[in-house]
Amino acid sequence: MNLEELKKNYPNIDLAELNELFPRIAMTDYPELSEYSWEACHHGSLGGGALFLASEMARKMDLEAGMRVLDLGCGHGASSIFLARHYGVTVVAADNGVSPSANWQGFQGEGLNDKVIPVKMDARNIVFPERYFDAVFSMNAYLYFGTDDLYLSYLTRFIRNSGRICIAGPCYAEELRPDTPKELLEGESFAYHSPSWWCNHFAKTDLVRVLHCQDHPKGREFWLDMIRWIIEDTQNRGEAYPDFLWHDMVMLLSDQERFVTYFLLLAEKKSS
Repeated sequence: MNLEELKKNYPNIDLAELNELFPRIAMTDYPELSEYSWEACHHGSLGGGALFLASEMARKMDLEAGMRVLDLGCGHGASSIFLARHYGVTVVAADNGVSPSANWQGFQGEGLNDKVIPVKMDARNIVFPERYFDAVFSMNAYLYFGTDDLYLSYLTRFIRNSGRICIAGPCYAEELRPDTPKELLEGESFAYHSPSWWCNHFAKTDLVRVLHCQDHPKGREFWLDMIRWIIEDTQNRGEAYPDFLWHDMVMLLSDQERFVTYFLLLAEKKSS
């Protein structure tokens, strides 16, 4: 099925055809997730990457048991649970839009009462002491507040010296231009930036050392995998496809140059 057929026949498209267009991420590439099913990797995740991207981020952070980690924009807390369970860290699961009471029930159900602390908190109003955290983790969230040129100088106040910050999320391979095809844009597009933009955004402050920043080699696959999850989950629940799904399908099938992708950035706070 090509793009024109998708446009013509959506949403009455054979599920097998959709599955071929939007494949699942291969679980064999993530041995640390061997105890999870593909479906379980997506439960509670908001945005692409799910636990696949979260596990890669965690690998880069040199986490040690007993550390305090701020999961900034944690959503439903799937990444917080993963970090606490697999690394023995204490996680502050902070989100401004998801009920901490609902997240707390999930954390209790996982037996992580003393390891994951849910809070309702705006990223621009962190309610913890300065230098309290050993690391900050933020997946699919940092673009909503962190593009502010002054934000990193605020955030690093709450991280100890040599503490690590790892962020990841959707991006474009290059910065948007006036002639960027409209099919590659969506409602949040103007908050998407290229990996080189993110690298400079952090490095120019001289507050951190950027240890890694690039588009993820599986960035497109994370998008396709997310669409596949939404298709299957929606079908299983007998619901209509969400409004944004059509656009994301068209966007990915229109993108022959891998312009739409994901980035991952790792930085370390300099001594102050």
